[in-house]
Amino acid sequence: MLKNILYAILLGVGMAACLADRDNTDEAANTTDTAIEGGPMTETVESGTPSPATQPADFVIRKGQVGNIRIGMPIEEMRNQVPAGLQIRDTTLQLEGQQSTAYVFSGPDSPRGLLVEQTCEPDCQVWRIQVQGEQYKTAQGLGIGSKYSEVTQHHPISYTSLGEAGFVAVSESTGMSFLLDTSQLDQNNLHKLKPDQVPANTLVRGILIY
Repeated sequence: MLKNILYAILLGVGMAACLADRDNTDEAANTTDTAIEGGPMTETVESGTPSPATQPADFVIRKGQVGNIRIGMPIEEMRNQVPAGLQIRDTTLQLEGQQSTAYVFSGPDSPRGLLVEQTCEPDCQVWRIQVQGEQYKTAQGLGIGSKYSEVTQHHPISYTSLGEAGFVAVSESTGMSFLLDTSQLDQNNLHKLKPDQVPANTLVRGILIY
């Protein structure tokens, strides 16, 4: 009789232990599922509040400036004032046979943004800004993908030129050059094209601010 009672007690203890282990396992599984279903967490700054998003003004192209990046701006100042939501990385360009450091601004969903070139004589400053991302626009809504006819309505074109960057339409009065898509143009005669001879539907594929 005593033996049976002891056996029953041991069996009860064993079942309780198994149930506890199963509850712990289920709790861990539920915790894991919740983390997965919740998806990636919002990145936070040190204060614990969500990181601010980029502002519309960060994507405005105007004379001598794109967003808060302006021609002649010290590189150190530029690096210290990267807009929230954007990132900066160094790159190397080959200009006229020489290597030059430049800076790429991009967002998490937009690898193409701005390419900022510098001049260092002796202090490094912003020399030229190349717009590569479609999110950047002028006050008139001009940007990557705009038509040449739309550009000429707001930016008088001084001349066209074929250079290292490609075929550009230069607006000296606004300090901008519009890099044009030449896939539909006669490649052998690009150097002969005058501003009024460029087809109206030719698309802009880049903008240089200098």
